[in-house]
Amino acid sequence: MRSLVIKFTLLSGLILILATTALMSVEYYLKRAENTETGLAHAQIITELFATTLAPAIAAGDTAFLEQRLSHFADRPDVDGLYAVNVSRTVIAAEGDVPVTPGMRAADALLQSALGAVDTRIETVGDDIHVAAVAVHDGRVVGAVMTAVPIHAVARPAGEILRRQLALALGALLVFLPLVAFVVQRALSPMRKLIEAARAASSRNLDIRIDIRTGDELELLANAFNRMFARLEASVKRVHRLAYVDMITELPNRERFRKEVERVTREAADTDREGAVLFLDLDRFKRVNDSLGIGEGDRLLDAVARRLREAARGWDLAHGETGAEPSMVARLGGDEFTVLMPHVRDVADAARLARRIIDSVRRPFEISGHQVFLGVSAGIAVFPRDGDDPETLLRHADLAMAAAKRNGGNAFEYFEASMNRSAFERLVLENELREAVRDDQLVVFYQPKISFADGGISGAEALVRWRHPTAGMLSPGAFIQAAEECGLIGEIGNWVLRRACRDAEAMRQTGIAMPVAVNVSAMQFESEDFAHRVIEALDESGLPPHMLELELTESTAMRDPERVIAQIAPLREMGVTFAIDDFGTGHSSLSYLTRMPFDVFKIDQSFVRNMMDDEHARIVVDTILAMARSLKLKTVAEGVETPEQYAALRELGATLAQGYLFARPMPLDEYERFAAPGGFSASAVS
Repeated sequence: MRSLVIKFTLLSGLILILATTALMSVEYYLKRAENTETGLAHAQIITELFATTLAPAIAAGDTAFLEQRLSHFADRPDVDGLYAVNVSRTVIAAEGDVPVTPGMRAADALLQSALGAVDTRIETVGDDIHVAAVAVHDGRVVGAVMTAVPIHAVARPAGEILRRQLALALGALLVFLPLVAFVVQRALSPMRKLIEAARAASSRNLDIRIDIRTGDELELLANAFNRMFARLEASVKRVHRLAYVDMITELPNRERFRKEVERVTREAADTDREGAVLFLDLDRFKRVNDSLGIGEGDRLLDAVARRLREAARGWDLAHGETGAEPSMVARLGGDEFTVLMPHVRDVADAARLARRIIDSVRRPFEISGHQVFLGVSAGIAVFPRDGDDPETLLRHADLAMAAAKRNGGNAFEYFEASMNRSAFERLVLENELREAVRDDQLVVFYQPKISFADGGISGAEALVRWRHPTAGMLSPGAFIQAAEECGLIGEIGNWVLRRACRDAEAMRQTGIAMPVAVNVSAMQFESEDFAHRVIEALDESGLPPHMLELELTESTAMRDPERVIAQIAPLREMGVTFAIDDFGTGHSSLSYLTRMPFDVFKIDQSFVRNMMDDEHARIVVDTILAMARSLKLKTVAEGVETPEQYAALRELGATLAQGYLFARPMPLDEYERFAAPGGFSASAVS
């Protein structure tokens, strides 16, 4: 404020000085021009008066009289000098500062012009006004008078006016500037409110309003400030909400949860108390979300969030201490949720809440008229025992949750130190698996399929193995899950597809034409270029399409039936056959099953293994075989290990058998010998 008042005061003073100077300059030059004009007229008048007065003496050549009169005239303050000439321009008399003396012939052009024109002539020379006036006596020109009149004699009043005006301006400035400072300070006083409001806003205090009623731009500025503060306050609240609240479930998000865990663990360390973090992951949510669509999936997540809040709130009311901080439910993202228990009396409290949550989520959800069933796996990390910072606690609770999910889901697990080791081992496994793909450590084994009709070999299933540098030959169970989790399953699947096609074509070239079946992972099948990769493998190897069979799991086939039909159609037109693997373990829709372009049902080995002892398993196998006959599809019974199973399946009408009863998976060279004429006979094992 003080700076603005000084600036405006100085600016007003400067404007006043400039305006006064401009006005004084204009007036001075106008006055000077007016005085000069008056001086010219004055010089002309006095010169013509001299000429009239001196004309008789000039005509008579009375030198004494002329000198006397000229001396008298030269004493005037408005005359510097003058002289008189006759008609021949001979100087008769001269006085004052003139360039001639008596007796000289005057050569001044102004004088010559005046005598020639018989008229008065005037010009300004330096600081003097020169006037030549003709002397006329008795009607004839007798000579002329030349006068020099100083300009300063007539301009002196303009300088006096200038000095007077300057003194008045200085006096006005001394009076005006304090008055301007006072007026400016009063006019800018509302600015103080604006400055204070801006300072408050810079301190994040946006709940302020400025009351200025001046009826001018300052009032408009104050109103603009008020609107800006209101919008900023709303924006800050929205940013805070976006930063700390999950938009789908209205629960605290990961960042808010992390901050709360950081605060609570710090307080727990100071008070020597225990708390717990629960990491929750929904079971089967992805499958349900794919079926319902994103919008309905979000509604389901919101419904899950409500149940989690209710479960945590119910626990706090039933078991929490009076006045204690309540548990916090948060959503980390996707289908992952967390619960913060700021205080537990014993670690079993966390297990009791986890069980309450599991039971709550297991109840069916009503979404768009459909009942949806979910499960939840929970991992528990207790602080400060399992960690004293958000990152460590969440990581440990996540590891415990993964253990619960591996054990079948719908369960909870406490974090144990061994889980860290397992996670490290899994990381090492994933890194080694990447090296295996890069260094060509994978190999393909083949397990033959035996025809029930004639006991001959009707092809084989390609199964991947890992020739580990130190651990030896590893079966898929040791690394496939790791491959799925690290995203290598698609690359491995494509490699197996290409290798199996090359091996089958190589056998065909030797005269052993055996179809090959290749498993296709869900990730591999869902790739947009799946059909292109299959065609590329066939083209590279030269294998006829009818000798390739692709196996999809029932869950993959039923995830998006319309897309499956679209993916399979162009390959089936080429002659590639398709099988549903592990049939009977999924949840097929019969309405889609009749439309699915599949050629083979593979009966899951769990049914085959139990069919001799479990009547229900035998009924499932019989039902699958009957369905296949009705749909005119082939069937492959997996896991055939005993002659009794083989005989029962043949009696029930199965098409092909596959299992340890005939052969284990074997390398290509062994399979070539096995499939060669005379290499195998089903009668030897039946």
